[in-house]
This record gives sequence, C-alpha cells and structure tokens, in this order.
Amino acid sequence: MSSILHFIKAGGVVMYPLLLLSLTAIVVIVERALAYRQIGGISSDLLPETIALCRHGRFEDARKLCAGRSGPLAACLAVILRHRNQPTREVERLVEETGQDYFIRLERLLPVLDTTTTISPLLGLLGTIIGMVGTFNAIAVQQNRGNSDAVLAGVGEALYATATGLTIAVICFIAYNYFSARLRTITSETEQAATKLINVLTDLHHQERVEHGQNHHAGPVIEEQEHRGIQATSRT
Repeated sequence: MSSILHFIKAGGVVMYPLLLLSLTAIVVIVERALAYRQIGGISSDLLPETIALCRHGRFEDARKLCAGRSGPLAACLAVILRHRNQPTREVERLVEETGQDYFIRLERLLPVLDTTTTISPLLGLLGTIIGMVGTFNAIAVQQNRGNSDAVLAGVGEALYATATGLTIAVICFIAYNYFSARLRTITSETEQAATKLINVLTDLHHQERVEHGQNHHAGPVIEEQEHRGIQATSRT
C-alpha cells in the first residue's frame, strides 16, 4: 500500500486526474460488460428455431419463443411476428425503431473510454514534462553537491506519470475496441436475421396465395404485399 502511495506521490500533481480517469474507466468497463451480458446476447439457434416454427404455421409459438429471449435480435424478431399482418415497410420501420433502442443503450458510455484513451497519455506526458523541468532545475545544485544519484532518481520519478497514462490508455483502447466490435457484430447479425425472417414470411405468404389460387392477379407482388402485409392470413 505504501509503495502505491509513493508511486502516486512521485508522479506529481498530474497523477490525481490520472487516478480519477483510471477509476472512471474501471467503472465504465465493468458496467458495459454487465450491460452487454444482459441486453447484448445473440442466440445463434433463435433464428433457425423461429423460422422452423413459422414454416409449420406456429406463428404464436415463434413469437413467444422470441419474447422469452433477451437482446435486440430476439426483440426485433418478436416485433416482426407481432406485426406480420402489416405492410413490409411498416414492419421494417418498427424493427429499425426497436433495434435502435437497443443499439443506443449498448453504445452508451463508450465515448468515455475513447476520450480516456486519448487524454491519458497526454496527461502522462504533461506530468513527465513538469517533473523533468523540476529535475533539470535541480541538476546544478546536485552536481555542486556531487550527488548524481538524486538527479537520476528525480528523472525516474518524472516518468511515473507517463507510464501511468500509457497503461490507462492501453487498457481503455482494448476495452473500447472490444465493445465496439461486439456492437458491430450485434447490429449486423440483428439486421441480417430480421431480413431473413421477413423474407421467409413473404415466401410463406406467396405460397399460401398459390395454394388458394389467388396468384392470377396482374401487377407486382411487392406492391400488393404493401397493402396486405407480410402475412395477411393469420395461421396462429
């Protein structure tokens, strides 16, 4: 404990904002790790199970399956199934709205890590410069006394701030890139899964029309789909 206090004291006044940044970074990293674990989960088996239930006409079971899971992917799939009778554009709008709500929550506080990564080395460098100025001012006095070891000790202590700032920056840089990569993966997989489910429901709708002999009307299918919805016939 005494060595830690000595390290902080030796680094100069800049060590105190660096200490505050380090504590803030630790809190943010722990909070983000818990948040990604709670609301950032993506079940790899959820989409195949949902599609399988839909192909068997069990839309309500598929919706309950998605509603029972957490994360943006499950929420978006549940929205699609809940509003499958609405036009495709409306469903896509609801999916985007639902996904954005999760993505914003997952991105929260990440700028703190990004800012800490940039500021920490600069503060460390500032602390070193301040320490070096004091050291060089004392060189003449120490040389007159013949005590070169004291000068070397002062130089070493002046580098404490830089070492601390770089350590904080490295940790924050790794954490920021990890969470950013997780966010990109969650976003892309959610959008891809939502598109696949919409396409499956659209194909099922077309198959129903063919089976019921309703595919003799002229005009694009997409245009009619806009009026009838992804799944116009409820099979729940």
